[in-house]
Amino acid sequence: MPITLCYSGKSKPSAALIAEQDPGFSLNRGRDGDINWGRSRAHTRLNPDTRNATNKRVMRELFKEHGVPMPKLWDTTDLRGVRWPLVGRPDKHTKGRGFWLCNSKEDVEKAKRGTRRKMAATHFMRFVQSDHEFRVHIFKGKSIRISEKKFFEDEGGKRDYTTIKPTSNIKHVRRAAKKAVKALGLDFGAVDVLATDDECWVLEVNTAPGLGGTMPKVWAETFTKWYERTR
Repeated sequence: MPITLCYSGKSKPSAALIAEQDPGFSLNRGRDGDINWGRSRAHTRLNPDTRNATNKRVMRELFKEHGVPMPKLWDTTDLRGVRWPLVGRPDKHTKGRGFWLCNSKEDVEKAKRGTRRKMAATHFMRFVQSDHEFRVHIFKGKSIRISEKKFFEDEGGKRDYTTIKPTSNIKHVRRAAKKAVKALGLDFGAVDVLATDDECWVLEVNTAPGLGGTMPKVWAETFTKWYERTR
């Protein structure tokens, strides 16, 4: 019997990469299956409801509630003592169409209104700069892979990244990533984390991350081992 991955339109490429690793996988654009890879809700055993992660405002409120380290959220009705800049984001991120870098109260008000091309911000965070950014893949409370992002500009000047083996202390990064996935009530996710050698800030949890290198194989093997243990 095949292991069925449910997917959405946007998550199909990475779901297909996982399915290519083993003939025991099948794909379903619908809601029925074993693993939900990218739908908001599905009739699956793993990640049946990912709405806590897809709504970024709700996600960060849950991080705050459960003590997940993250950039400080600001109530913009009172900006006394704020450390500029702030970053404004909408509930749903669509590439760069909702990123607002605010250096004043006027910038915050503009971000709240939004524009025709840029979505209005629903929440604001302290802007954090760090030495390193990581992606941590978590399954059932365990870290199955952690990599560091190395950013560069492509020939067209667009910012992109590749991944490398971590070059610094990562124990606190792993702990934060596990805590973030648990706070959202998820079985698995890929967690983006900014970090220094002794401090870190969780940015978000992805429930259907883009996959490169050996990661499709890692996820396929992880899902297969889970399925064989639990069927």
